[in-house]
This record gives sequence, C-alpha cells and structure tokens, in this order.
Amino acid sequence: MADLSKDRDSLTGRWHLLAADWPEHELPHHRVDLVFHDDADGLRGAIRSRVDDTEIPLQAVTFSGGELRVQMAAPPGGLTGDAPTLVMANAGGRFEGGWDMPGAEHIRLKLIRARD
Repeated sequence: MADLSKDRDSLTGRWHLLAADWPEHELPHHRVDLVFHDDADGLRGAIRSRVDDTEIPLQAVTFSGGELRVQMAAPPGGLTGDAPTLVMANAGGRFEGGWDMPGAEHIRLKLIRARD
C-alpha cells in the first residue's frame, strides 16, 4: 500500500468511500466515489459519478498527513448551516473515520484508493 504522507500528491486520484466493515475486495454498487486533485489553486475534491464521470465539487478538503477532512457541499435550497464533514484518520494506505455531526457518531467508514 502507498504511504499517505503529508505530501498532497499521495492523496490525488480516485477513492471509494465504504462502510468500515465492508470487504475491500467486494466493492458494493451502492457507494460513494471521491476524487482529489492538487492543482494551482490547492487541494480540491469532488464526488465522482460512476455513470458519466462528472464531478460534484466538495465544499472543502484539508489534509494534514495524519487527518483528512472532507466537507460536503450543501445542495441548493437544501440544508441550512454547515454541511456535514467527514473526518478520516490516516491508516497507512487508506483512511478510517466518520461524520463529524450529532447523531452520526456510530457510522464508521473507510476510504480506500480505487484500483483502475
């Protein structure tokens, strides 16, 4: 597995967001795929459609090497207040964590690199 250092290049590319206990060799059809880019404007991310590869931008992405924080963008006319934030700890080649929002503490997730 790749080392996920503070180098933002180690984060770039496609990732699958799965339930923490889901077998990594059996990707579910119902999952969220994310993509991260490191470009001139900094680190950014998006939810990536598996149907047509379109990208829905994320509100914010921060990566310290030890922690990845991904804030979803609120849908137009949808949520009020802050959109949910996914907080993931670097677990050596993948990330593990969950949502930073009341009532969702029990939902454990992992983020694994897509194998293309």
